[in-house]
Amino acid sequence: MKTLIKSLLISKDLSDLSALPAFCQDNSIELVAQSFISFEALPFDSHLSPSVIFFSSIRAAEFYLAQVSLTINCEIACIGSKTAEKLKAKGLHISFIGEPAGEPAIVAEQFKTWLNGRKVLIPSSEQSNRSIAQTLPVSQVEELIIYRTVAKPLTISPCAVNVFTSPSNFLSFIQKNSLESNQTIIAWGKTTEKAIRNAGYAVNITLTYASEEELVEVLGRE
Repeated sequence: MKTLIKSLLISKDLSDLSALPAFCQDNSIELVAQSFISFEALPFDSHLSPSVIFFSSIRAAEFYLAQVSLTINCEIACIGSKTAEKLKAKGLHISFIGEPAGEPAIVAEQFKTWLNGRKVLIPSSEQSNRSIAQTLPVSQVEELIIYRTVAKPLTISPCAVNVFTSPSNFLSFIQKNSLESNQTIIAWGKTTEKAIRNAGYAVNITLTYASEEELVEVLGRE
């Protein structure tokens, strides 16, 4: 694929990327790194004392931990190795890491088994897809809305390859842009794929592990 790519859009800011910019430079690919969303903190009850907490993204963790100090007895669970790495960098121990990150339905079943009937607190966005929570009995999960995702629609020059890293990014993108059949669409996991297909677009590639390294590997295939 790499020899055919002239331009690539990814719905992440350049500061959030590591491997992709170097790959694009080495292969003479014009990289457009642009997030189409921003985030706002919401007030929430910070007096809860969960025994298990599940973070579906590093952003959920950052908004929660900005107001709450976890107790020593609280076990931390998360989805994906990248979120786990960022949490570990904050000095946190992760008891459960769900993989593959791009397959939340699989992670949800893994987590349900690991949880073994215990209750869990899941801090999330106002626009959460509830991939984990909806798999658990209502009595077993407490959902806590701690931030909202805000669309930042921008007009972008058409790119040959378009990588959408979340449903919110994609939905914000199509407010001011369209996609043609000759443009390649890559989804950052099954949840993003579903949002794209629901909007009437075909998805060419769906990442399994939803990581930058996997994306570079996919782009580098002949």
